[in-house]
Amino acid sequence: MDNGAYEKYKQENPDVYTPLSTYDYVDQFVHKLTMAELVVCGVAVVLAVLALYKLFAKRKDKEDHHE
Repeated sequence: MDNGAYEKYKQENPDVYTPLSTYDYVDQFVHKLTMAELVVCGVAVVLAVLALYKLFAKRKDKEDHHE
């Protein structure tokens, strides 16, 4: 098919199945966030709260007009 190129590639680049638990520097949870990450998370929370407020304010406004 490919003149053995794939077999040659696999010999030169073997599959390595190393579980992540063998690496000491890989943490599942990050314990320190950078300032930029904190700002992004803060903005996301503020936008989510604003969206929920607008959603419920709009529903309440519609209910008031129907009465």
